[in-house]
Amino acid sequence: MDDQRFAALEAHYNAILPTLATKADIEALRTEMHKMSAEGYRWMVASMVGMFIGFGGLYFAANRSLEERPAPVQVQPQPQPQPPIIIYLPQPVPAPQK
Repeated sequence: MDDQRFAALEAHYNAILPTLATKADIEALRTEMHKMSAEGYRWMVASMVGMFIGFGGLYFAANRSLEERPAPVQVQPQPQPQPPIIIYLPQPVPAPQK
């Protein structure tokens, strides 16, 4: 029974051993993770710079839109000359004589 158990453990060990990471595999993983971390940091800084520029542009655009501007000049059309209004009054009726 002991030999059977030992053979099973040995088979299990031989199946797992090729899949275990070596020191070189761990070092490659560490290098790749460091590279990914640096790229993430670069993206974060680039995003922050872009947001800073974008919000700065919004600030200046809003500030400029609030500046006082002179009222636009409105051209009034010239009034058309009206003909004079003529009112005809009746002739006074002479008073009767006594």
